[in-house]
Amino acid sequence: MNPRASPAQAAASALTVERAFELLWQQAPDFAFVVLDRAGTVLGWRAASESMFGYSEAEIVGGTADILFTEEDRALGLPQLEREVALSAQRSEDDRWHVRKDGTRIWVFGSLIALREGDRHVGFAKIMSDRTNLRAQLETLENRLDSAHDALRGRDAFFGRLTHEIRNALGPIGNVTDLVERRGLLTSELQMPISIVKRQVAQMTRMLEDLAEVVRFGAGKLRLVKQRFDLGADLVEIAAAVQQDAERKSQTIDVLVPPAPVPVVADKARVHQIVFNLLHNAIKYTPPGGRIWLQCTVEADEAVIKVEDTGAGIAPALLPKIFELFTQEDPHQSGGGFGVGLSLVKDLVDAHRGFVEVRSDGKHQGSEFTVRLPLRPVD
Repeated sequence: MNPRASPAQAAASALTVERAFELLWQQAPDFAFVVLDRAGTVLGWRAASESMFGYSEAEIVGGTADILFTEEDRALGLPQLEREVALSAQRSEDDRWHVRKDGTRIWVFGSLIALREGDRHVGFAKIMSDRTNLRAQLETLENRLDSAHDALRGRDAFFGRLTHEIRNALGPIGNVTDLVERRGLLTSELQMPISIVKRQVAQMTRMLEDLAEVVRFGAGKLRLVKQRFDLGADLVEIAAAVQQDAERKSQTIDVLVPPAPVPVVADKARVHQIVFNLLHNAIKYTPPGGRIWLQCTVEADEAVIKVEDTGAGIAPALLPKIFELFTQEDPHQSGGGFGVGLSLVKDLVDAHRGFVEVRSDGKHQGSEFTVRLPLRPVD
């Protein structure tokens, strides 16, 4: 307040609630305020109404607000329906295309309120806001999403063909090594190279199977065959199956499972894939002489599997995307893999309606993968 103003001037300049609403109706830059009578005839055209739709107040007052609707919406009777909904529910809200005076279409959020004096309906008030920019952004995002889906379908088709062709190439190589052994042609000089070839063929076959599973999951073709089995006993068997790989690197695998059975209802073969991939990953990224722990417990209605190691660890920046397809921090350390195993683990856990997470304190600090699977099937 001006300290030199007279009391009369101060009173005249004081802002009242009524005056504030009047100024808002006149000046609100982003909202159109329209007052209609009971039949939908325009009585008031305030704030951003003229700039939003192009009609001056003189042009539209006394006419119908139906002119703001598109031709197809008018043909469906939507202006009348909007008023009926407002009368019934006190308010009608929608997002739809409206038409400016010059024929341009704009995407508008609108809220129509039925006005009453006591029990008597006296008219409507409509508040509208131009959201064309948001609609354009939404359509852009939808187009990008469609393009991403097309790219994923193309990727799955490509990898499907790739796994098929590589299998065809690996088959004869494996057959030849088997033939050399069966025919007694395996001399002392050939023993080491043949064993290397067999080991590499087995590794490539396993990686191709992982890739094929990822493709099946992406295409919605992954099917679970659930059965009841003792998870603890199976973990002991899986650890024994990879023991030889760990011994080659002088690693120790400790298996810690409850003494009592841990019955779960799940796809046994898929659970084996999950655990095998986590153990294989731990062996691959743990240096010679390191330790690996495979643990199993039950928490509430979940079976919890943990694979912990003293290996290379995971950089903090990589943790949020470690389960994404083809994620590798150092491809030269991958031992011939191409970042499919952990992605497959997540896909298989998700298919069981479970949850997988990873924890690592950083590089050279080891890592811990935790898989939670429901003890009973989840629909």
